This record gives sequence, structure tokens and C-alpha cells, in this order.
Amino acid sequence: HLPRQHPLAEVLLSGITKETRPLVKFKSHLYYEEKDHVAETEKSLKPLIGSQMIMYKNGSSQGIAYEDVFEGVYYPAVSLYKNTKVTMNFGPDFKCPPQGLKDFRPMSDAASQTMVEYALADIIYHVENEGKLPEF
Repeated sequence: HLPRQHPLAEVLLSGITKETRPLVKFKSHLYYEEKDHVAETEKSLKPLIGSQMIMYKNGSSQGIAYEDVFEGVYYPAVSLYKNTKVTMNFGPDFKCPPQGLKDFRPMSDAASQTMVEYALADIIYHVENEGKLPEF
């Protein structure tokens, strides 16, 4: 990270306007700020009709929290404030499995599922680009 007064920083920053990529100073370092393009991203979101997010406490349903959520992958998260304590069990050995659900999988399956998806994506990439990739 170059200080703004550094001659090389001035050369690097000379063609950058505030509107395109403004610099932000944070803890004595300069960072480029990127726009999130939230409006465009929100327009591309599509609800998955019939989807539900249900919260469980000790295996008992606490009701439907959200319905028709946007398509995508969601992971559990907890937000705590001050001296709060929470114990969670994402499996595979559930102390209190969700009652009334026939088809559920533990979050611990997500890691192995991700490895399978990455391996398949690599295979597809190499098959589609056979003969086009540089040799190492």
C-alpha cells in the first residue's frame, strides 16, 4: 500500500476519477472502493416458488420463517449480542433430529458435496477445453 503522497501512487491514481474507483483510507491504508451494483443484482433474483425456511429448536419446528425465498445456496448463521450463549448441532449426529421431516441432511454433508461439485466442474472444464489449454 503506497501513501497517497508517494510519487508512484500519484502516477497510478492520475487516470482514476472519483466516480470510477474512489480511494478509501482505512487504518493508514488506501483501498479502491468497488460499487456493488445492488439494483442490477436485485433485478436478476428469482424466487423459488414453494421454498421454505423453517427454524427448529431441539428438534421441534418453530414455524416457517420465510417462504418463496430467492434461488441460491443458504448457510446457517447466528448473530449474537453481548453475553449470549448458543449451542448448535449441524449433524451428522443429531441430539434432537428435526421432527416431521423425512428428507433432511446434516450441514456436515455440505463440505463433501462441495468437493464433488468442484471435481465435476473441473472435469467438465477440461472436457470442453480439450486441446485448447496450454501444456505445463
